[in-house]
Amino acid sequence: LTTTLQTTTSIMGLLNLLLKKVNNDQTAKAELKALLESHLYCPPIPSFIIPGVAAQTLLASLLVYAFDIPIRHMLFCILYPTYLIFANHFRFGNNIAIRQRSHHHPSNLSVVMSKIYSESDSAWFKCYMLSFMTVGVLLPLLTVLIAPTDVAEAAISHLLVLWTQIICETATMLNPYVHRYISFLIPMGFSVYRQGIISEWFSDSLASYDYEAASASGTSSQWYAFGLFLASVNAIMWTANLFVFLLLRWAPELLADEKCESPEIKWKMMVPLQMKRNVLKKKSSVGDEQSIISSRAKAA
Repeated sequence: LTTTLQTTTSIMGLLNLLLKKVNNDQTAKAELKALLESHLYCPPIPSFIIPGVAAQTLLASLLVYAFDIPIRHMLFCILYPTYLIFANHFRFGNNIAIRQRSHHHPSNLSVVMSKIYSESDSAWFKCYMLSFMTVGVLLPLLTVLIAPTDVAEAAISHLLVLWTQIICETATMLNPYVHRYISFLIPMGFSVYRQGIISEWFSDSLASYDYEAASASGTSSQWYAFGLFLASVNAIMWTANLFVFLLLRWAPELLADEKCESPEIKWKMMVPLQMKRNVLKKKSSVGDEQSIISSRAKAA
């Protein structure tokens, strides 16, 4: 009888330990799931995005209304961002791989989204951006508003496409629901496309300067020279920006694993099939889960 009682007591003790461990594991998983769902999956969108995009879109609409812009450029400004929207959703799950990281992760969502570029607060980068805003937006906008028709029409296409790029960057660069690879494809795709437009701008400006500046009045002649100068400067600066800054300096930092982790995707021919959340890559989540479980096991 004593042996039976001892055996029964041992079995009951083992069952209690087992149940306690299972309960601790379930509690830890529930806490982790609640943490992820409450803090990581639904972060707020920065407040400046919606009014900023609305105001910039209004200016783009006015440019389209006021000037005769080639259909192919307007189609690109519509179709390329639309493609990126679908790519961000179906291929990258609206940045789910980064949003699911816990606050304890060294590259959590707030860290990744805090800066689009590590030197964005430096003096040289602010001067760099200001120079491109002046040469690429302000001076061309002044040109299309008050310059002769030939000069204005040569500059308007590049201005519209560049302004559309700025709209897309405003909407995505600090948006927690946009994957970093999509943020990279916006300036990359637009910059590559604008190389052809800049070439056309320079060719048209050069032709206008050669054939019409000689017979034009003094003021008009100056505008033709200014148009050619502006097209030349834009060609040099944007080419350097594409092949030096974007590809060699910004891309390696932006596309690093800790900032550009992507969810696992199953492909069916050319169609990406978004995997469920419970089978996404969860390197950080697994580590957090194991740490919570181990700490509870030690406490027990």
